[in-house]
Amino acid sequence: MVLKNRFLNIFFWITVSIFGFLVVSAYPGYLLAKYLFNSHFNSWGDKLIDLEKRGLLSKSYGAGWQDVLTDQAMNSEAERITNNQKNMVSSGSEQVQVVDGVVLSDYPSLSIIDRLREVKAYSSTIEIVDRLERPMSRIKTDHQRAKINEFPPVLIKALLAAEDQNFHQNSMGIEFDSFVRAVLRAAKTTVLTLHPTTPKGTSTITQQVAKLFISRLDEQGMRMVSKSVDRKIRELRLAVALRKKYSADDILEVYLNHCVTSDYGMIGYKDIARGLFDKDLDELTDAQCVYLARMVKWGRNIKSKIVRQCKIDMDRMGDMLKWSPEKRNAVIAELDTLTFSKPKKFQGGYGSIVDLANEFWLLTLKKQGSTPEQIADMDLIDPNSLIRKKGNLRIKLSLDLFLQRELEALVNARGYGGDTTIIDEVRIGSRAVEVKATKPPKDTLRIMRILPQKVDFHEPDNSFITSLNQGDTVLENIRYKKTAKNVYRRSSFFYVRRPVKVNGQYYAYSIMDSRTGKLLAYYSRDLLGSRLACLLKNRTPNGSSTVKPILNALNYDLGIFKPYSKWSDTFEVRDDVPWKRTLKYKNGKLDGVVFDNSAVKGVGYPVHNHGSVFEGCQYIFDLLASSNNILAVETLFRLNRELFDNNYEIKPDAFQLVQLLYRTGAFARVKDSLKLKYITGVRAYKELARAVGVEVDYLNAPGNLRPVSDSMYSLALGTLEMTLYEQMHMFNCLYNNDLIEHPAKHPSLVIESITLNGNHVDLNDTIRRYHPFLDINNIRPSLLGMHKRLVSNRADGLNDYDISYTAPSIGDSEYDPEAFLIDEPLSNFAKSGTTDDVIRPFNVESSSKKKTNYGLWNAVIRIDLSKLSGQSTPDIRDITLACIGEGNTKFTGARDGKTLHKFLSTGLLKKSGIKAPAGFFTQYENYIRSVTPVTENCGQSIDSSLTTEQIQYNNLQNNIRIESLGD
Repeated sequence: MVLKNRFLNIFFWITVSIFGFLVVSAYPGYLLAKYLFNSHFNSWGDKLIDLEKRGLLSKSYGAGWQDVLTDQAMNSEAERITNNQKNMVSSGSEQVQVVDGVVLSDYPSLSIIDRLREVKAYSSTIEIVDRLERPMSRIKTDHQRAKINEFPPVLIKALLAAEDQNFHQNSMGIEFDSFVRAVLRAAKTTVLTLHPTTPKGTSTITQQVAKLFISRLDEQGMRMVSKSVDRKIRELRLAVALRKKYSADDILEVYLNHCVTSDYGMIGYKDIARGLFDKDLDELTDAQCVYLARMVKWGRNIKSKIVRQCKIDMDRMGDMLKWSPEKRNAVIAELDTLTFSKPKKFQGGYGSIVDLANEFWLLTLKKQGSTPEQIADMDLIDPNSLIRKKGNLRIKLSLDLFLQRELEALVNARGYGGDTTIIDEVRIGSRAVEVKATKPPKDTLRIMRILPQKVDFHEPDNSFITSLNQGDTVLENIRYKKTAKNVYRRSSFFYVRRPVKVNGQYYAYSIMDSRTGKLLAYYSRDLLGSRLACLLKNRTPNGSSTVKPILNALNYDLGIFKPYSKWSDTFEVRDDVPWKRTLKYKNGKLDGVVFDNSAVKGVGYPVHNHGSVFEGCQYIFDLLASSNNILAVETLFRLNRELFDNNYEIKPDAFQLVQLLYRTGAFARVKDSLKLKYITGVRAYKELARAVGVEVDYLNAPGNLRPVSDSMYSLALGTLEMTLYEQMHMFNCLYNNDLIEHPAKHPSLVIESITLNGNHVDLNDTIRRYHPFLDINNIRPSLLGMHKRLVSNRADGLNDYDISYTAPSIGDSEYDPEAFLIDEPLSNFAKSGTTDDVIRPFNVESSSKKKTNYGLWNAVIRIDLSKLSGQSTPDIRDITLACIGEGNTKFTGARDGKTLHKFLSTGLLKKSGIKAPAGFFTQYENYIRSVTPVTENCGQSIDSSLTTEQIQYNNLQNNIRIESLGD
């Protein structure tokens, strides 16, 4: 026992002696370490100062210089685009890599402090205005800087109390003691948790500025900071050099303007104060200052954490601010009640309008010869593009703000189905095995089973797991593919039925100035970043809305029909003509007709009207109003011509069609490239549509492209696919005989002017216009038919919206081609169209077999824009509308084009239209009916003694008939 006590006594004294030695020697060791630490970094600070004076430190390394260089890059691009290029001095490449043992590319030039302290208009604003310079949308990515004396003293003191209390007294910029404390805390945590802990909390404010300078910006504009020891050492060396060259306030100013971050990409306290509190710096309350001071710990606005940290640090902050206990409690109480605003980078309307401006802005750059990389730098939609970061851009569109608002209001009130959730079949994986069989196994589709319990599904050799729950429905499709003799690959594809959010009922509306072809309004399902899919990319059949009226007008213009011509769909045509046809019966009842000619040799082309009705003998313009399908196909056949004889001389009866090809720039292509001696109406219309950019040689079919034959006469019923923009421009040729070549390639039809960084950007846009009709007067009957289509429904109340016209005294016994001539384009006419059922309704399951159609509507109407804007000076314009929408009886009623879209032309006319009762169309129709020859009766007898009143009564009855018929 005595020996044991003696041993313990000796062990105790040895332990105490060792501990005492360590304690006694620790302080000198601490002093020595501090001396060596400070000496090393002071030496490096002097070395970097010397290199700075010699101009050797990098002016391209680090986030600070990257930001400055981005400014320069934007200015350079702006000068290139605006043809205002100056002789710019290149900084050249840094040829010297190592000087005095320093890798120069590892250290940024200290002069970055001076560059970042420049208080200037650091505005990056992209403004989109309408034709009268009224704001429509604005994208702001401004970074506002402030001088040190502009920051509230409470904000600065609260920040220093919590982050760096010795900031002003620390002439070195780094603190050895903070490293010691951090190491001891990390060691203690490591011992207690048995988990290695990295020292934290060592950075002074000067170090944080240095860290900014040696960080890098990635492609998304995010600061990337290495966590290596080498990076930390370089940060410390740079911090010392900064503190030697600049005052504490110089460094603090950079920190307050450039190092502090928050949500939504905000940088610097001035931006953050405006973004979160909608206040300038001098308007902040004490509580808001304290809150912002502690936000630096996270760099984000996380209220619960920031408020909790404010309460923890209140003693330190309150002491530095010399606040009483009552003041501290009041500030803490206010912290709990703080509310925040959400900064708006997009102001005003955006989405389709921003996309519209962006696409035609980028098109302008492409026409100037910019490379794809240069164009990407100017993309307004990309938040990390050069233009969004540093550019100032003003795009003046041709749009009219108040017409745009009216369009949006009318469409929004139409009742289109909104975004919804459907049950979709989401593929979760597949498996495959080899099987042997003497004959090909049959595919098995849609094997459905409901899971009785939770299952984790994953493909072989794939670690990704899809967790399936009890009650989930799993579908399996099994397909076989032969790989060798009697060997087949059995592939199983698995799907799970899950709710999926989908876009709402499809629609797109476009309005342009009929005279100039310039866009005035556009509204659709396009979202920001959709690249104008609904206007320029989505191609759909256009039904009867475009092709029928153009074919009808061509037949009048070429003299095939007279203005008073009548036609009947109840007769067979047995002569050897392209439109030869027989009547078609179904179940013993007359159902339609069969044209002998078709795309398939020996097989006729069957056509029937809407509801399989027959209209009998009617004026051709009335049959356009009622959208007679049989007549439409015949108008296409009637354009078939043999153009040349054996000597390639133009045949007499083809002369007018050849003139049409000349007028639309297609003759050389038909004669020299295609080498066609015989041309069909299909080819003639294809060449007309080609002018506006329509893909006329192929149709989109599921999984492939289907060639468009020159004998595909279904084209007359709208099977040729067009974008909404092409549809609008095609229809507009009926207004003033102007057909703009490839309108989607002309930014000047959408953009009036562009200003980039204060300089004008040339659009460099030359527009070519074709004139398909010989004389616009020749197509007056077609316009009459479409006017009747617009106003025929008495419930719409549009009967008075005719075109003002005073006719000279005209005899009414015989037709006079000089009667009712027009020297200005006519307006107020429309044509609807309805496609076949070609799409799945937006609100049914993906596995549903249901189909629906598109409804279309084209119109030219005369309105006074001043009635929409409230201006005192009239602004009367003819505007062309083009509309497309998904048919859906649940949300928008009947699925025909007129029912779906007539609200737009009706709404605009009633609010801003110009009434002209008994105008041109009324007078012209009465005149045509009064001078129609008795022989124009489709082979039937007519009463030539009708009075004017009887004619007007017959017109009314005919309008009722037209309204009852579909597209």
